[in-house]
Amino acid sequence: MFAGSLDRLLPPDSVARAIWAGVERLDFGPLDGLYKNDAVGRPGVNPRGLVAVWMLALLRGETSSVRVALFCGQDVDFRWLVGDGAVEKTPLCDFRKDHRAEIVSLSAQVLASLGAHGLLPGEPMGVDGTIVRAASSRHSVKSRRRLERHRAHLEELLAQKLSEPESEERSEAVQQLEKRRERLTEALEEMTARGLEEATDRLTVTEPDAGLKRQKDGSYAPGYNAQAVTDLDSGAIVSVAVVDAGGDGGQLEPQLERAQAALADCGSGEGAGGIRSVVADGAYHDTRQLVELEGQGVACYVPEARNGNRQAPGVSPEYRAEAFAYDAGSDTMRCPEGHELKRRKLNAGETAVVYQAAARTCQSCPAKSQCCPHSGGGRCVSRPLYPETLERIAHRLDTEEGLAMKRARWVVCEGAFARLQGLLHWHRCRMWGWAGAEMELVWRQLTLNLLLLTGVWRPRVAAAQAA
Repeated sequence: MFAGSLDRLLPPDSVARAIWAGVERLDFGPLDGLYKNDAVGRPGVNPRGLVAVWMLALLRGETSSVRVALFCGQDVDFRWLVGDGAVEKTPLCDFRKDHRAEIVSLSAQVLASLGAHGLLPGEPMGVDGTIVRAASSRHSVKSRRRLERHRAHLEELLAQKLSEPESEERSEAVQQLEKRRERLTEALEEMTARGLEEATDRLTVTEPDAGLKRQKDGSYAPGYNAQAVTDLDSGAIVSVAVVDAGGDGGQLEPQLERAQAALADCGSGEGAGGIRSVVADGAYHDTRQLVELEGQGVACYVPEARNGNRQAPGVSPEYRAEAFAYDAGSDTMRCPEGHELKRRKLNAGETAVVYQAAARTCQSCPAKSQCCPHSGGGRCVSRPLYPETLERIAHRLDTEEGLAMKRARWVVCEGAFARLQGLLHWHRCRMWGWAGAEMELVWRQLTLNLLLLTGVWRPRVAAAQAA
């Protein structure tokens, strides 16, 4: 037992006091109505206390509502946040997984407060993503062939059991086999609904929303692609999303649109949300999206993907693509040997035109061993459709400002995910499904921004400038 009041027992510099100071500033609106007191049952739990408790639990690395409920009765910091009142695990669990709209509203209020303190809207934004393990095990990933084989085996076992004389043991075994067959049938129907018709197609049986994704250690396991847009001036996370994509390709413009909408919702900035520039790594390089953003007045600092200009092996420097001349009049390319390459098609992304020489021309050319030694057909060369935009972005990246933006991305964006995964303990999801994964990300966004607002964590911009 503790002697004295909780307020005197709680240290003045406790992080619980800082969390409560930030939570008290927020308007809980609908949540207050849901947890109001009436004449039936126990007094309603203050939703501010529940929000503060879960923030402190994330900092402690506790994701179990059972353990958090235990702390609310034993730990001084948790007891102080809930007013020394007992909180059961069920309301804690329900509060964490429900009320997504209300938690997003609280996050918008925190962003508005950051803006009131001069931290938003920041002109430069950084976009980054990471893969987070799903709650389901990697062993729950099954192929359609394996599921169908397992169901056929269960059908044989079930037929065998049904042929046996009736008994209590037989009835129980039949019931268990039918339940397993039903689960397998549901998994196969889910695969069909998702268009997974091939025998080698795979599905996470216990968590269909989780795709099989490459983890940081090189292995594959069920996971989710978490995206975040971070303000480079403060380190605050402006918007978050869990997307179905396996990588970061094609996510630059959609995530920036989310950030602009989030800034508009919290009342920070107008129009494009104050965003003047964006920085991301090469995985986000998408020519069409870059052209669109540049046209909107957003300066992009996005390098080309490392394999974007990969040269075929054996090609000499004097026969690389830049050595081929374009003739606008005939819409052809001409190689260093003077041979003509005719237009064939657009590339898959429709951002470049592909030109190809005749196969017989290349086969008889004396420079084939230096130009296209491993090609059975004619030499192909691509001409980008938006060279001015790509050249402008490449030149911008080589300036001092471009180098500073890349350093800021590394410090701020990578630092934000380091806080989400390290300090807020998000190495693996504990809630199930896509909605659960996004809810975990929303909670951590709110916690990170509130800790920045209250001064518990310092903005990453200082470290970025020092670098």
